[in-house]
Amino acid sequence: MKAMKIVEFGKPLELSEVGEITKTKSNQVLIRVQAAGVCHTDVSVRSGVIYKRISANPPRLPFTPGHEIAGIVEEVGDEVTGFAKGDKVLINPWQGEGNCFYCKIGEDQYCDSPTWLGITTDGGFQEYVLSNHNYVYKIRNLSPYEAAPLACAGVTSYRASKLARLNPSSYVAIIGAGGGLGSMGVQIIRALYGSIIIAIDVNDEGLELASKLGADYTLNGRKEVHQEVLKITNGRGVDAIIDFVGSENTIKSYYTFLAKLGRYIKVGTFGGGLPNEAGLKIHSMGWQFIGTLTGNRKEFLEVISLAENGRIKPVVTKLRLEEANEALDNLERNKVTGRQVLIP
Repeated sequence: MKAMKIVEFGKPLELSEVGEITKTKSNQVLIRVQAAGVCHTDVSVRSGVIYKRISANPPRLPFTPGHEIAGIVEEVGDEVTGFAKGDKVLINPWQGEGNCFYCKIGEDQYCDSPTWLGITTDGGFQEYVLSNHNYVYKIRNLSPYEAAPLACAGVTSYRASKLARLNPSSYVAIIGAGGGLGSMGVQIIRALYGSIIIAIDVNDEGLELASKLGADYTLNGRKEVHQEVLKITNGRGVDAIIDFVGSENTIKSYYTFLAKLGRYIKVGTFGGGLPNEAGLKIHSMGWQFIGTLTGNRKEFLEVISLAENGRIKPVVTKLRLEEANEALDNLERNKVTGRQVLIP
């Protein structure tokens, strides 16, 4: 079996030939990977930086990243029902152990002892992958490369958009609007809320994509955008900001044009924190700063339904599995619009 593996954190992935995958356990499904999305989180996994930001311990190396995974059922465990060999499926990689408080309230992605494919256990940058059957979903009329990005970019954008509490009269700024998550966010907000979308990106191609997907305004973040946003919103500011970058620079630069009672939804994991100046104004402005991590299993089903019914569609660029490092480098250099997807 071919796999692109991390042999040393901070170094390029290496193409490896590994033996047969571990035997399928009674509650597992073995899936032949047909598409694996490439997320900026995978850049942090390759470098090892992510393990300084989450409570999970780094996996033992060599290790296979990749958490957006779609494919074909190859084998099912003895306890598994509802799946048969040949079924087209999408994996929810944010898997809980089932017994902690957060799993019991249906927020498995916040599990105290999670299994995250491609982050804590081997993921989809290989030809086969194992998953707990409770986190495997059948897909009907989506191709694997269209389905794979839903597992992170889709469900994360969907959850963030819900937390923003939008309506058709809301102004919402989307930071990183041309990337994998941002391009999904533009589509989801257009389809579900009809809000007025201000797309912000540092990549002109990304802004062009956001405009095609339904953004009402596009602003290049390399320039001063504060006054432009105030002009668009008649001096009031935006009702919500969804930050798909989450860096020190984006948070510092953009919270300033939140309207009173505005919500700042931080999605991106570039390590940015809330500036002191923002903290001093929270009470007088009535601002809410909200962090979010992917979505729950109900939201996973809902975003699949949106895609199956043609309401949203990931914008993808297909690459070969062997081009995984190129895909990760593209993300590091901000050369990506939409989502890159590896095809084993």
